[in-house]
Amino acid sequence: MKKQFLSFLLLLSFVLSAAAQKTEVVVEQNLRTNVGYLASDQLEGRRTGEAGATAAAGYVANLFQQYKLKPGVATPVGNKMTRNYLQNFAYTTGVEIAPTGNEFKLSLKNAGGQATVDSGAQVTPLLASPNAEVGNAPVVFAGYGIESAESNFNDYEGLNVAGAVVLAFDGNPENDVPRSAFSRFTVFAKAKLAKDKGALGLLLISREDKLDNDRNANAKYDQTNGETAVPVFAVSRATGANILGLKVAELKTIESLVAMKKDTTAKVQVGFRDVSPTIGFKVNLLKKQTDAYNVIGILEGSDPVLKDEAIVIGAHYDHLGRGGQGSLAVNSTEVHHGADDNASGTAALLEMARIFAKEKKNKRTIIFISFGGEEEGLLGSKYYVNNPVFPLDKTVAMLNMDMVGRLNEDKLTVGGIGTAAEWKDLVTKKNEVIPPVYGDSKKNDFTPPSKETVYRFNLQLSEDGFGPSDHSSFYGKQIPVLFFFTGTHNDYHKPSDTADKINYAGIVKVVDYVADIARYVDGYMPKRPTYTVAKSSGQGEGRRSFSVTIGVIPGYGDATDGMLLDGVRDGGPAALAGLKAGDKIVKFNGKEVRNVQDYMFVLGDLKPDTEYEIEVLRGAERLTFKVKPTARKQ
Repeated sequence: MKKQFLSFLLLLSFVLSAAAQKTEVVVEQNLRTNVGYLASDQLEGRRTGEAGATAAAGYVANLFQQYKLKPGVATPVGNKMTRNYLQNFAYTTGVEIAPTGNEFKLSLKNAGGQATVDSGAQVTPLLASPNAEVGNAPVVFAGYGIESAESNFNDYEGLNVAGAVVLAFDGNPENDVPRSAFSRFTVFAKAKLAKDKGALGLLLISREDKLDNDRNANAKYDQTNGETAVPVFAVSRATGANILGLKVAELKTIESLVAMKKDTTAKVQVGFRDVSPTIGFKVNLLKKQTDAYNVIGILEGSDPVLKDEAIVIGAHYDHLGRGGQGSLAVNSTEVHHGADDNASGTAALLEMARIFAKEKKNKRTIIFISFGGEEEGLLGSKYYVNNPVFPLDKTVAMLNMDMVGRLNEDKLTVGGIGTAAEWKDLVTKKNEVIPPVYGDSKKNDFTPPSKETVYRFNLQLSEDGFGPSDHSSFYGKQIPVLFFFTGTHNDYHKPSDTADKINYAGIVKVVDYVADIARYVDGYMPKRPTYTVAKSSGQGEGRRSFSVTIGVIPGYGDATDGMLLDGVRDGGPAALAGLKAGDKIVKFNGKEVRNVQDYMFVLGDLKPDTEYEIEVLRGAERLTFKVKPTARKQ
């Protein structure tokens, strides 16, 4: 009897093993097919707003339909509601100079005292400029346009630029010094400073001999930065010299003299010839907008009670197109394939949707979302949490897969384990596997399971729920999240992130693991995961390093009426002051805040443990709070 039982166990283990191997083969084949298409040259890098991204969204929607997921978006058409898989949101693809409505008139006084117009002026408005019109304003030279108490450097000392247009050199006094204290004085920062002092515009003298090569003149519009505080123009070195009453060859000397003010109190005296420059200008730029998409498929739950709660499983499908903003391949116009980032996560999402739809065992409702606009500042996920298709207060968890295609040495990062009390035990327990049963059917013997625990992955755990991917948007709404990531690599954000470098067997393991976690949350947790405040990893205050933090997650976008808070860290200075996610910062330390660039510029001047006033819009209310930034942990 004992031998027969052991033979049965052995036979069962072989049957289960064979079935599992067959399933893994199917999953891997599907992963290869889906990654191969999404990362193909045909989709040209899937940049949000471009045809390749739209094709990728359609591809995901078609597979959701094939798997018989319910379309997640209800749209009114006449008196009826139609359903589809695409949730559209507006995306600014770029900005162009309008064919009419742009002027730049520069007047200079000649030696005889007559005003002449420099009709050959080489000048172009930056595409990040706001539309504006200035009739006739004086031009005031302000060195590099920098004011920094920290570096004892003030180009505005003794100047009155109210009602004037500021002329300044592009760059900073330490342009070639890595990690310079002046690096925060970007074009946006200089424009913000000029506006705070009452200026109407900013002219930046190019560092290039030819304006056609100027970095600002060639910069594309970046929706995540928004607009500059005042109109900004790139001007040629010849035009800059004319305004200053100098020869072009003299500009280098002036740049050096201005830079020498660093760490001294001596004011540089430069004997410019008086040409009494004045300018008038009109800026008329056209924003080009298109629809971008989240793709949403719903698998309704079977439990009469639990089906009213949802688990979101997500992955973004967009990437970087042919380079440009976000690319780490400088000046490359090749297709950035994005096989790992994030065709891998999208393919894993599709396989989980197929598997769960085939099983039909889920008690809670599962919402599969492939997000657009992640690379542009989490635009798709932010839009979803503000326009959910399922109540957020009934959304019990969000599982996010981003870059899961380069598993190496079985290292898997799981972020967000501090966002629910149950997460750490769950992710570690589900990482354990039952050792297989081995034996010889002819001898009717078997090897019992090893007493040593076997693990699927070498887990790298992080508590923080905020981070540079779509789960951050959900955690900002106090939804427990888990983030799965196999690590970065040398092909990150480069054309060389191709499908042939993907570890498909590794994605199979990730799919199996995340699916097991999802099944447990779905069917073995009668009570929803308990939201907890996660320990911060220090990410989220912006894209540059600052010495202080107030504990907020800035909203990136082309706003001009304040900076929206995507999240506020519990227990941080902002939360203690009374700020909330959804507030819009409009003034900080007495300075206007129009967008994230303005906010980061103000943040750079603040000191830890010093109280500052901050004004926010909360709905129709304008509220004022006192906040004390804390020193950022390095």
